[in-house]
Amino acid sequence: MANTRELRRRIRSVKNTAQITKAMQMVAATKMRRAQNQAINGRPYGFNLSSALERLLPLINIESHALLRSNNVVTQGVILFSTDKSLCGALNTNLFRLLSSSGMVNANTLFYTVGKKGRNFVARSGKNLQADFENLDIVTFRQAVQLSKLVMDSFKAKEVGEVYLVYPRFVSTLRQEPVKVKLLPVDLEAVIASVAQTHLPGENKVTASAHPEGGNNKEFLFEPSPEKLLEYLLVHNLQMKIYQSLLETKASEHSARMIAMQNATDNALELVDDLNLTYNQTRQDAITKELLEITTAAMAMT
Repeated sequence: MANTRELRRRIRSVKNTAQITKAMQMVAATKMRRAQNQAINGRPYGFNLSSALERLLPLINIESHALLRSNNVVTQGVILFSTDKSLCGALNTNLFRLLSSSGMVNANTLFYTVGKKGRNFVARSGKNLQADFENLDIVTFRQAVQLSKLVMDSFKAKEVGEVYLVYPRFVSTLRQEPVKVKLLPVDLEAVIASVAQTHLPGENKVTASAHPEGGNNKEFLFEPSPEKLLEYLLVHNLQMKIYQSLLETKASEHSARMIAMQNATDNALELVDDLNLTYNQTRQDAITKELLEITTAAMAMT
């Protein structure tokens, strides 16, 4: 059994650790609120973009744009969003497990990583790393534009046949769900399905006013032409999907880190209680032993 001096040292050490994790929990909680608001507030804009794209579909030739056509290339591209720092629970591990289970970690996959953890995973796997970006604390739309241009150029140059987004989708503070989303070529059926399944506040009122006679898309007048609008909407839709993925990743990171640090603080305080109990028992045993020695010595002298 450890002596009282060693137990006191361990108690001080664990208390210091609890103070550090508590401070990290408070910092993560402050950043989490801002990141969650950005992620949630960005979703309606993405829905409106998908809705506008859906309304253009009956008026255009689907084969008229390169981003809508398959180029029959086997190689896949994956934009992997992860964190730069650790101490966020199983957030990154769940992403890597999703990649491995989907069979995308192979020689026919080109990776574009955002975050050091994702880059290290690809490097350890020995796979093709095309580009790497830091996951900065402040999410900017410029980074999404750079990523979208990179993957669009690769797709048009027939370096990749399909491009996927892999990121942790923010569900709640306690839950972050790793998801895989097809980015290129643009899946029009998925766009229609996402518009049909998404329910936003006030959606019924907007739908009723926009489609007074059963929702006929031909009632809309487009200026400029639908073809020019399609070019802009496709590119901007890709940029917004990447930007929203960055926001979701940042909200998931801070949420996971806050929960992880809260659990670490609770475990440290629980360990302090156990160590205090052991310390008191050890100290009591030592006092009892000394009293027995004094009593025995006194009895021997009489």
